[in-house]
This record gives sequence, structure tokens and C-alpha cells, in this order.
Amino acid sequence: MHSNTKSSHLKSYLISHSMASLNPNSNYLLIFLLCLSLTPLLTSAGHKPVHFHFCMQEKVTDPNATSIVVAKGPIALPGTPYRFGDIAVIDNALTQGPDPTSSLVGRAQGIFTVMKSDPSVNWVFNIVFAYGKYNGSTVTVLGRDAITQPMRELSVVGGSGIFRMAQGYLLIKTYSVNIATGDSVLELDLYVYPFKG
Repeated sequence: MHSNTKSSHLKSYLISHSMASLNPNSNYLLIFLLCLSLTPLLTSAGHKPVHFHFCMQEKVTDPNATSIVVAKGPIALPGTPYRFGDIAVIDNALTQGPDPTSSLVGRAQGIFTVMKSDPSVNWVFNIVFAYGKYNGSTVTVLGRDAITQPMRELSVVGGSGIFRMAQGYLLIKTYSVNIATGDSVLELDLYVYPFKG
């Protein structure tokens, strides 16, 4: 019993002594790291994500292309219209259903780069909503899309408006693709945890 008390006092002394010996900058760093570690809890703990289901209409052929390669890579990728290293800019329509004439939900605006392995593309884009209470709000998406896989997952890394500082994920399935032209329809399921500060 006596040795346990001594051990407890020794631990308390060592902790308080080591904390006191830290310089003020270290204390600020510890506080910053603590706040940073709590951010996911503030963002999503106890909250259900907002779920959206829509389709991305990617049109690479003229007229009215919405996905344009602005820098061509040096190595052709067999079976695709792309090359390793291609960089493309997108302004794709997001629609309620796979039919391009279905109601417009918003737009996907950003870039993607073509990788050699799998093949895959790396996306950086904003989902810009164009309806209802979400009109003008955005969700920022980032990640690797292994395009030959049946289901792919990208990260939601932020947003604006209603979705400021949001987190979440985006699931992508290929609904249809024209191998010759590259025109495609992607089915998207977006799960967003709005920031709850």
C-alpha cells in the first residue's frame, strides 16, 4: 500500500515536472494538436451524413464537350482514348438520373490526371449544387479512381456554404462508357457530414 502511494506521487511529480519544463511554444503545439485531433469528433460524431444520389455526365467529344484534355501525356494507354500523364479540366453536368436530359442537380468542376497503373485517374473537383437550399454550396472531392473497379471511393475534404468544413466520402460506379470516345455516365453516391461547430 505504502509503495503504491510512493509510486503514484512519483508519477505525478514526473508528469508535472516534464510539463513545466516544456517551453511555451511546445505548450501551444500540444494545444493545437489536441484541437486538431478533436475536429473529426466535432464534425461527425452523433450526426448522420446527408446522402445524395445523382449521375455525372462526362462528355469528351465535340460539340459541347464538358471534359477537355489540356495537357497530353507521352504514353498511350491501350483500349482508352487517354495517355499516361494527361491532365483534363471538367465542367460536367450532374443530373438526377443517367439520362442526360434528366433534371440538373449541379456541376462537377475541377481536374483529373491519368495514371498508368490499373488504369486510374486522380480527381480534384468541386460538386457545385444548383437547386433548393443547397444552391451555391459546394463539396470538395479528392482521390484516386481505379476506373476498372466496379465501385470506387473518394474523400470529401471540405466545402462551402452549407457544407463549409464538411467531411465524408463519394462512391462512384460506372453506369455506361463509350470506349472509343471516352464519353461516360458515372453514378455517384455522396455522403457528407456537415460541420457542427
